[in-house]
Amino acid sequence: MNIIKPAALTAAFLIGMLVCEAAWAQEPVAMAAERKVDAEYAKLPVCTLNAEGTGLAVEPCRKAPAQVPAPRRAVTQIIEPMPQVKRAPQVAMPGMQPSPSLQSLTNPPRAPVPVTSCDAAGCYGANGVRYNNMGGGVVGPNGKVCNRSGAMIQC
Repeated sequence: MNIIKPAALTAAFLIGMLVCEAAWAQEPVAMAAERKVDAEYAKLPVCTLNAEGTGLAVEPCRKAPAQVPAPRRAVTQIIEPMPQVKRAPQVAMPGMQPSPSLQSLTNPPRAPVPVTSCDAAGCYGANGVRYNNMGGGVVGPNGKVCNRSGAMIQC
């Protein structure tokens, strides 16, 4: 077995870790300068207004530190009730005479009539009546629309 390759990778990894640790241990110059500015800012007095309330009492000054947690502003909660909606009164429908049945308005259905012959314009029934084509159905001699189903016509 070749153990040299894994051992070399492990050694390179450990050296890399040591280099990174040394780099993080040293404080960069920018961080030291920032810390110095923060310390000088902390020495300044907290900003307050002068007696007249027209400007700051002392300049330069620093903002007051935030209170943790920030106090909540007291606000009264206004809950308005839903408006009352009244239903419209139920209107009685006027009484009506019963309508006549559909069967009494039309003639009773007739028995289907066998078709004897047809052309492009229509067909002749076994009763000798001509039925003219119209859309998906046929029209009888009285102008009534009839239903053609195969070799039968029913009006």
